Amino acid sequence: MLCKETSINFSLPCSLKWVYEIIAFISLIFSLIIVYITVSKIKMNLVNKLIIQIIIAEIIDEINILLGIVSDGIGAFFESYDSRMYVCYSQIYLSVFSCLWALTASLFISIKLYDIILNKSKIFKGNTFMNRNINILSISIPIILSYIIWMIHISKQVKNNTFDSFYIDKLKAGKLNMRLIFCWLNKEMSIALAIIVALLIAGNLYFSIFRGYFFLRRMKNNIIERTDEDNLRVNKKIKSISQIQSILFLYPIISSVIWIIFFLFIFLFYFPYRSVETIGWSVVFCIFMTIRQTIYILVYFLSQKNLRNLTKLFFTCKICKKKKGEIYLGLSPSVDSINE
Repeated sequence: MLCKETSINFSLPCSLKWVYEIIAFISLIFSLIIVYITVSKIKMNLVNKLIIQIIIAEIIDEINILLGIVSDGIGAFFESYDSRMYVCYSQIYLSVFSCLWALTASLFISIKLYDIILNKSKIFKGNTFMNRNINILSISIPIILSYIIWMIHISKQVKNNTFDSFYIDKLKAGKLNMRLIFCWLNKEMSIALAIIVALLIAGNLYFSIFRGYFFLRRMKNNIIERTDEDNLRVNKKIKSISQIQSILFLYPIISSVIWIIFFLFIFLFYFPYRSVETIGWSVVFCIFMTIRQTIYILVYFLSQKNLRNLTKLFFTCKICKKKKGEIYLGLSPSVDSINE
């Protein structure tokens, strides 16, 4: 391994970094396989495409963690500060971008579900602007916002912080209190990003929970109360509603919960004054970061029966027999059938 132990306390021990990097690498490989199978063999609707965007956003974050290997391979921190900062600045941009991309895609999933369930598909109907450009918007908005935040952070750091003032003085003062596995924003820009994230999360929860989920629950209860349980058509509709409640709404909710936890870690343990000698919370935080992608991919994998079958075919080298378009993701018809 390229990592070397140092007496400087702003870095995690190499043994821990190796564990996190190995977990990130395994998760990255499995995620790439799942994305490949989905894109190449399965015909998707808009919601499914946005789910794939969330997974790709988390893949970028796994790559971000693995960039630590590059940073460790450059050389000793003090002698290679400038070179290491190129990697560090890249990590900062990728971290911000993956965060905003995952939440933006989640927000559009929430809006899409709201549009289908309560709005009779007025926003995403036919050749509307949103229906034509949703995939571009969901990635271009995070790219632009991430670049603005990144540029302000870099400009501020270059202008106000020399190497000594930004690192050595903080180490001596005991303020660099949580050791991370990637570079992150300064305090001011973290707060600015947290405000944007809070707005995205609020939009996610509003459209998915307060408008969509509770409406579906009332609809299902009304159907059950007013109809014969033996009616096959009604039972099918109830089943479709239950599928949406139990699975599709998970993506906006999981994205919101994951990023709420992330920023709680950042603000509770990165900025307050805690001893640099204690790495307990750093370990908890890094475990959370490395399994975050696993959470997304497991929800996606376990909720899609067709995907599980195709993955089995992939590992038994039989997947080439299946052509794209033969298989739809399991939930695609269910979303559109609830208003029939």
